[in-house]
Amino acid sequence: MTERKTRDSNMELLRLVAMLLVMTVHASYRALPPPTQEGIANDPVSMFLQIAVESFSVVGVNVFVMLSGWYGIRLRWSRLIELLFQVAFFAILCMGVYYALTGGLPPSPYLSILMLHEGDYWFVKTYLALYLLSPVLNAFVQTATQRQMAITLVSLFAFQWVYGWLFEATTWLRAGYSLPSFACLYLLARYLNVYRPPFTRWRPRTDLCAYLAVCLTVTLAYFFLKRHFNLGGLLWFYNSPTTIAASTFLLLFFSKLTLHSRVVNWLAISALAVYLTHSHTPLGQYYDFYIRQWHATLPRLDFILHVVPFILAVFFGSIFIDKVRLAVWNQLTRLTCPRKKH
Repeated sequence: MTERKTRDSNMELLRLVAMLLVMTVHASYRALPPPTQEGIANDPVSMFLQIAVESFSVVGVNVFVMLSGWYGIRLRWSRLIELLFQVAFFAILCMGVYYALTGGLPPSPYLSILMLHEGDYWFVKTYLALYLLSPVLNAFVQTATQRQMAITLVSLFAFQWVYGWLFEATTWLRAGYSLPSFACLYLLARYLNVYRPPFTRWRPRTDLCAYLAVCLTVTLAYFFLKRHFNLGGLLWFYNSPTTIAASTFLLLFFSKLTLHSRVVNWLAISALAVYLTHSHTPLGQYYDFYIRQWHATLPRLDFILHVVPFILAVFFGSIFIDKVRLAVWNQLTRLTCPRKKH
């Protein structure tokens, strides 16, 4: 997603972890019924575990965006075209699998390939907007002083938390599914990497403990609020202060690790493919269906023993399929842009 001459394996590992967390969120909150007051009263242990899984994994989307902000996006039209090709490749592939499973296609499949339905790949469409906006954001980072950037960040997050989180007073900021929210995360990560404020220089162990502490606090708070007041959903929004704080600490923890791995780098190049398969509309419903069925019919341990291998199979299968897509793209590039002979 972000163009760099060399890839830091520690941050590429975080990219893979973030995508696994996204899959876990979808397995917990999208596939399963959300925790309810009645569910907590009848089965508090299962509900607590589901709440914990969601609280610890909801940071995945934010981390994925912040990784782009950490290094800064360099807008290249060739990369943009490749990204669109990747989306179209997986959309067509998923349509083919859906046809093989059902014997038919969903309504307006061509519109889905172009992401023209509201539910088609919301993350990709928002990230594309961020990609196009990145030169403006980068110019601001380069020209603003540290104080100006800090004031801007505080102001933007305060506005977002009041109108898009606490009171949900706007539709275009609600829950963090928006370009302004992505832009805030991007600028926050740029600020952390460029200026390194004091809390970014904590020991890695401290960062990890801070991430765990925030997530555990959210788990306990959500369990209490849902059990006694039927509240708590705000804590899982992408623009929640706790979600952003946990995402920040996890990002800082990985940024201080030392890791050099060609395998990690090779896998991470295709991380987005995992989202494009298991969140495809309508093929993604099968990802949810199997997890929902296992949850309803299996004991807790058996459910985990089914879900974990299933998630890993989809994860690595998507990455390996993307290597085919990369080979096709490279071949197309050679055919359309042949190298000049010297």
